[in-house]
Amino acid sequence: MKTALVVDDTDIHRSATRTFLAMSGFKVEIAEDGIQALKVLDTKTFDVIFSDIEMPNMNGMELLKRIRKHATAAKTPVVMLSTLDSAEMQAKLKQLGANHYLVKPFSSDRMKTALQAIGF
Repeated sequence: MKTALVVDDTDIHRSATRTFLAMSGFKVEIAEDGIQALKVLDTKTFDVIFSDIEMPNMNGMELLKRIRKHATAAKTPVVMLSTLDSAEMQAKLKQLGANHYLVKPFSSDRMKTALQAIGF
């Protein structure tokens, strides 16, 4: 079974992302911020990571930087999530190694497009 890590500090966004991924056949784990996500990544591997950008303790951009240097997660596809629909933000995230960008809230069709874009 495919596995996904969802990193988001907002319960409703975590729940929605988890539901979309579960409907697409993923087993989903949750982290509430970047620090928690890194702890999970130290013990488990995932097929894909979905991360919010704006979070307390460690934001998504810092998490993305650390994922790209992580011993086991460096090559894992990362989809960044944000309420901001900004071309500059998308360009910055791509430069940092993001594989895709989704603006919240998103539809199941946009989630399917994101998963197809990263090879699922």
